[in-house]
Amino acid sequence: MPTQKHPGANSVRATLAATFASLLLTQPLTAQPSCGKSGFAVGFTLDVPERQKSLRNLLLSVSRLEEKDGDCVASLARVDSSLDADIETFRRVLKSEGYYNAVLDSRVENAGDNVSLVVFVRPGPRYGLEQITTTFIENGSEVTLENAEPSLIEGQTARSEDIVAAEQQLLNFLGDQGYPFALADERQVIVDHATRGVAVHYRIDTGPKLRFGAIQYQGLERTEASYLDRMVPWMDDELIEQSEVNEFRKRLMSSGLFRSTSVTVERPENTAETAEVNHAPIAVKLEEAPPRRVELGAGYSTGEGFDTEASWSHRNAWGRGENLKLSARVGESEQTLRGDLRKPHFRRYEQTLNLTARLGRENTPAYKAHLIETFAGLERRLNERLVASVGISGKATQERDDGVRTEYVIAGLPLGLGYDSTNSLLDPKNGFRAHMRVQPNQSLIGDSFFFLSNELKASAYWTPGENGRVTLAARVRAGATFGAGENQLPLSERFFAGGGGSVRGFSYQDLGPKDDDGDPLGGRSVAELAVEARVRVSESISLVPFLDGGAVYNTTTPDFGEFRWGTGMGVRYHTSVAPVRLDVAFPLGRREGESAVAVYLSVGQAF
Repeated sequence: MPTQKHPGANSVRATLAATFASLLLTQPLTAQPSCGKSGFAVGFTLDVPERQKSLRNLLLSVSRLEEKDGDCVASLARVDSSLDADIETFRRVLKSEGYYNAVLDSRVENAGDNVSLVVFVRPGPRYGLEQITTTFIENGSEVTLENAEPSLIEGQTARSEDIVAAEQQLLNFLGDQGYPFALADERQVIVDHATRGVAVHYRIDTGPKLRFGAIQYQGLERTEASYLDRMVPWMDDELIEQSEVNEFRKRLMSSGLFRSTSVTVERPENTAETAEVNHAPIAVKLEEAPPRRVELGAGYSTGEGFDTEASWSHRNAWGRGENLKLSARVGESEQTLRGDLRKPHFRRYEQTLNLTARLGRENTPAYKAHLIETFAGLERRLNERLVASVGISGKATQERDDGVRTEYVIAGLPLGLGYDSTNSLLDPKNGFRAHMRVQPNQSLIGDSFFFLSNELKASAYWTPGENGRVTLAARVRAGATFGAGENQLPLSERFFAGGGGSVRGFSYQDLGPKDDDGDPLGGRSVAELAVEARVRVSESISLVPFLDGGAVYNTTTPDFGEFRWGTGMGVRYHTSVAPVRLDVAFPLGRREGESAVAVYLSVGQAF
């Protein structure tokens, strides 16, 4: 943009030079009373009209003298240099904000070893855009492109940021229209002081028009190229769209298979003038991540006791992104082995095949059981936030209650629908997530019976203000079972409440109906509610006061009455992976036999 000279700049230098001469003649070459051997104390004031506070703050943010305000300087030459630099910087900033005829002046005063500087800024009127034109050049000739208009409106303020952004918007538009090598020549910005207007002219060299060509992978060792082809967002022979190139790179990184990725459009060798649109090869450079991982975890809660888990996983088992995970869990309430296989992009993009098998023993307050579980299902992402799933499950259990053993074989058809707009899986700050499960089940041995299990879980998160120190979180859970009688439903298929992931302040499965020995019986329906405030007191520590409530019912649907409540305080230690959680909770209206305090230690937030 054009620069303009103002008499204020010369007066600045003259005034400052006179001041320096006076200081040199009058100041002794000994230590000064306020700065001592450090030299001179600098004071700086920026004088801008009161109604333009935002402009004043913007100028102060780029001022050298503002940084030196109140400091001691050894040399007045440094003050001179900083003042000149500020005057020039202020002019550039003012022009960038549309003030093309601003007046700047300054005053310098000294008293002993103190130097005070005042810069006066009178911005004047803001200039507006009068004319916006664009010329496109393709193969040396001027061409007209439909819908290729800069994002500027005649009459709007002529801000440099908007003018530059409009040029980039044109290049982005061309990049999505088959012109990946479009370049901007020097733009013309003409200022007319008579009309207080600005004319902007863009000149864009489009480069060759190209279609997507063959994909050339580099760096593949274990991964099959045909599997990566399923992530390609464009169709064969489609005009190149840079946004789709960026999306392809995003998909490759989100697969978790690669440490680094680069996707670029290569200029074809022959781009001579021709009516035929050439095909450009797509170069994909990849560095595969280590496929194997070993994880260890541990936790503790009142009622469940200590719990440990170890797992081994391979996230590219057979070269097509298969995630194989084998895990063992050993705790006071569970001893199980589990295998999971996730096959992403199964048969189509964003459709995942899930296979799961689990066997072992559960020793809960409500029941003891040996079990074998299997599951096979498909999960499909419907959009960025919505996921649907369907599957087939099988479960064989031998439950023991009061010395009586009962065997069940149950087949199920779980259906799920999930929504998630949160910004983090383990430590969300904002957003909402919900999951609805509907599962028809059929008992296959003994007294054959059918039952329909339904469960809804939802949670919401909100972090108000700019500092983000407090996150408010809330959770609800509701479940209902239809078809099976009160005593017909297996204990392992009933709803329970209480514990660190349910209603804190109570032991695991402790809420709801109990037998004569005080053991939980569970129920056919459940309702829970929890609220908490996550208050960040330092970079690594948060305090979390919370209130949980819930109840278990014998009825098929919850009546949301007879809630039991627990409250307490938690501490979170934030790591780069997930927060470590320690909660101490107390039951409200404690009854005979209930613990006075419950403690929970685990990784991740409570919900």
